[in-house]
Amino acid sequence: MERLGYTRLYATVTGTLLVLIGLFGFLASSEFKTPYLTDDMLGFLAVNGWANSFRIVLGLLGLIMATRFSRLYAGLAGVLLLGLGIWGLLAPNGQLLLDKLPAGRAANILNLVLGLLGLIAVVAVHSDGMTKRFRQRMERRRRHRLANRRRRRLKKAETAKKKTASEKQAGDGKGPSKKQAEPKAS
Repeated sequence: MERLGYTRLYATVTGTLLVLIGLFGFLASSEFKTPYLTDDMLGFLAVNGWANSFRIVLGLLGLIMATRFSRLYAGLAGVLLLGLGIWGLLAPNGQLLLDKLPAGRAANILNLVLGLLGLIAVVAVHSDGMTKRFRQRMERRRRHRLANRRRRRLKKAETAKKKTASEKQAGDGKGPSKKQAEPKAS
């Protein structure tokens, strides 16, 4: 996937899921006034008007931010949903968080899962960036090593060429030889 693909996928899927849960939750219960849980959607997800509104707003925010600010959304939504999930699991079943949001087990597990997925998406994007930078660094090092090897080979070849040229020069008679150095006896 591309670098921001994980967070974009998270923002899009989570946004769509939360909007749908919120809209279907309004079909089950749209009560804002009651201080207790008003109904269970599909028999297990505790909903009321506040929880539905929260999910719709968070979902729409995810859909809006999916194109440009998906990493920010994944991080913030991940922390928020994970915090709500942990708080809801620590609270007794049936209690309202912030005197508005139901703390049913299914809602808490949904919040925990979506929160963890958001944080995992952010970490995956970050690790992809680190992996890309690591690969680039390793590629630069490899190129540098190859360039150094080429330089050493060229230098060795030049040295060998100079050595053979000087040997040829000595063998062609251009340099002083033993015959020329000895005086002829008459």
